[in-house]
Amino acid sequence: MGNAYLAALLFGSGAAALVLEVCWFRRTAQVVGATSIAMAGVFAAVIGGMAIGSFWLGKRADRTHRPLRLYALLELGVAILGLTSPWLLQASQPLFDAITALDAAPWMRASARFVLCVVLLAPAAILMGGTLPVMACALRERHRTRGRSIGALYAANTLGGVAGTLLAGFCLIPRLGLAQATRVGALFSLLAAAGAFFARGRRRETVSQVIERGPDVAATRRAVRLYAFSGFLGLAAEIAFTRQLVLVFGSTTYAFTTMLAVFLTGIGIGGAVGARWARQREGHLAHLESVVAATAMLLAVGAIAVYALPGLYLEAFVRWGDSFSQATVTRFLLSAVVLLPGAIGLGVAFPLAVHVTTAGEVGAGTGRLYAANTLASIAGSTAAVFFFVPQLGPHLTVAGIAVIVGLYAASRTRRPFLLLCTLGAALACLPPPERARERLLSGVYFVPEMYASREHGIFEDTWALGADIPFARYGQDSTIAIWRWSGTSNLLIDGKAVATNQVLADDHHLAMLGHAPMLLHPNPQRVVIVGLGMGTTYRAVSLHKPEVLRVVELEREVGHAAEFLGRRPKDLVINDARSYLRATDELFDVITSDPIHPWVRGGGDLYTREYFESCRDRLAPDGIACQWLPLYQMSVRDVKDIVKTFCTVFEQAEAYFGGGDLVLVGKSGGAFLAPRAPTGPVAEAMLDLGTRRLTLLRVAQRPALWAASQDGTVLDDDALRLEFSTPRYVLNQELSKVFRWAHNLWERKQPPFATILRAQIARYEGRWADSDRITAMALRKHPRSRFVARYAGEAALLDAETSARETDFEAAHAYLATARKLLGDDHRLLGVSAIVEEAAGNNEKAKAHVEELLKRWPKSKYLRRWKKNLTK
Repeated sequence: MGNAYLAALLFGSGAAALVLEVCWFRRTAQVVGATSIAMAGVFAAVIGGMAIGSFWLGKRADRTHRPLRLYALLELGVAILGLTSPWLLQASQPLFDAITALDAAPWMRASARFVLCVVLLAPAAILMGGTLPVMACALRERHRTRGRSIGALYAANTLGGVAGTLLAGFCLIPRLGLAQATRVGALFSLLAAAGAFFARGRRRETVSQVIERGPDVAATRRAVRLYAFSGFLGLAAEIAFTRQLVLVFGSTTYAFTTMLAVFLTGIGIGGAVGARWARQREGHLAHLESVVAATAMLLAVGAIAVYALPGLYLEAFVRWGDSFSQATVTRFLLSAVVLLPGAIGLGVAFPLAVHVTTAGEVGAGTGRLYAANTLASIAGSTAAVFFFVPQLGPHLTVAGIAVIVGLYAASRTRRPFLLLCTLGAALACLPPPERARERLLSGVYFVPEMYASREHGIFEDTWALGADIPFARYGQDSTIAIWRWSGTSNLLIDGKAVATNQVLADDHHLAMLGHAPMLLHPNPQRVVIVGLGMGTTYRAVSLHKPEVLRVVELEREVGHAAEFLGRRPKDLVINDARSYLRATDELFDVITSDPIHPWVRGGGDLYTREYFESCRDRLAPDGIACQWLPLYQMSVRDVKDIVKTFCTVFEQAEAYFGGGDLVLVGKSGGAFLAPRAPTGPVAEAMLDLGTRRLTLLRVAQRPALWAASQDGTVLDDDALRLEFSTPRYVLNQELSKVFRWAHNLWERKQPPFATILRAQIARYEGRWADSDRITAMALRKHPRSRFVARYAGEAALLDAETSARETDFEAAHAYLATARKLLGDDHRLLGVSAIVEEAAGNNEKAKAHVEELLKRWPKSKYLRRWKKNLTK
């Protein structure tokens, strides 16, 4: 058996480790809570365990006569612990909930969660960490080639991790669920153990390779420190790059899998390249310094290159279309542009460093090096999450740390190459052009049709203006921005618009999440809102004047964004909603949830049976739970699954019209009471929704909901089906099919709401004439309806802009006249009028409209740039 066989074993070991780690991180996010503090504890427990294992077991490996036997036992232990981990994590949930409920300082609760994570996850991680140093002792290599051979093992192990990442993210978890995917990862470890036992029977083992000389202590320490610095930079950069790239690709589970796979691929390729380099060259310490400095520069340059990706993404959208497979290829290619060069450098560093540190004991030297790098990686990722990214932003985080690493690499000898690399990293610290930053924050993946189409290419005038972003913060979990167009505000989380006052459908469902449950409850005094957004639901509930009104929000910066908009609630709890509801012993009259869309990674956890049960268990007698059910970017099956899951948990359930979505309400026990008649400000707010009678907005009751969703699947924490199915419809939508399903669901098709739904179906099916006819009919029959007028006015604005792009200016002006009659003094009219006049070549008229907008929002850089362009 040769070294290639040992590399194959480590490939399988790497695949097993990443499958298990992906499953553990995903499951513990449900058990511990998805807050950054909780997940940092999980990460430290797993990666810290690997560091301990590499250091401790590396020393032990040098003293064993049978390293392959020890390796097989390690993999067997990983398999056993992997098989039991789903049960252990499930059984530990009450303990984590009890810790969350403790009346103690936050740091004490975080420490207790960390200790429990260590108990649950560290044993398997310790065994994983020992596999590489132990296998290094099974090699039969002399001093001159050990760097090459151990580097080849490292490359194989890392590329196995790539395979495990892709298998877990694209195949195992979507098809089998978390528990079964975890067992498959354990099976991979079991196969690696069997392979090692088989090799042991066919291969004569020795204590270690021939040791030709003792270690150079000073060189060893220098190499360990350099490699530790590269680990600190590497994980901090991975965190920072992830925060930047989700703004371009979206924060789907597929995007995260893609980015991790590309990063690991680079490290694996670098390990293979470094292995050959370590064999062919002397002076490994000097070369290690050069590689670390060059890697720092490449990562810093990559942080700048990210700002070019939104434009490249749009080019790919125009050329290749919007199918899921094409979007996946785009993510891989664009991730490689910024991640691959620096990741290759990180991989090259390992064989060079291991050649220096294993001059004495191979296992101990490899383990010491791997442990130092891993512990530094924990420090780098933790510092990036909690300090560097929130304070400096992702770009400056990578570039700033790269400068420090480059300076350390050059501290022993100031060779010109090292200084040049450090200078390159320092230049990358310069801020990018303002428009490039705005484009990155504006979420091109979410609405690429705003900036481009396959027929017309990129809309150069729109793209050149950038975006109007008066508020942008990098939180510990997400990037929060407020995007404005002609004064209307949109709240973006990682580039996805989660709330807006620009579109009727959003305003309608957000307000309904407040009014529907409050009017259905006889006396709602204790209310919890899950998800703050722009505060629209909070404002709606406030009109009912409950005694307790609490908002649970995961990201602290969303609260600051709401404060910027003048809507910050007094009682704001920063926590994971699932953890909060499981841990609290309070009962509430109303729990209303406006979670993020389920295609966002982790968003599907707020649409499962377990989450709905947590809501139900925290309701007082006659309490009501309310849930947003998005119809856009979903398939019919996805919608049916959510409805069936909701009806499974709640004995009574109803669905209400939410403009362009549905709002589900549920309770246990007796039937719903007749909704209270709204009075005062609530009655006025209901008129904006189209009626004072809540029953006119009711789509269906539980029997109809249950019948329409019978072929759906009950969603649970193990399957994560929504998280993997809904991303396929972010661009390639089934919206007209979903709307038809909702229209057919309507038990008594109440006008004007069912009528407007028919108009939307026609619009999404491309039947523009039918859509205009149905909308006109609704206007004739309901001339005083604010809801119908706003819908028709917004549709006319959209049609005016579309007609202008198609150079049909007569139609564009006709649509503008209709919108002006319906919307009155609406600032959006000025914006669309400016677009139409500019497209028609009437720059002076367009400029007049922009100047009128500037009187209302004089601080808008976007409007000032627009005016400047029109002046040329």
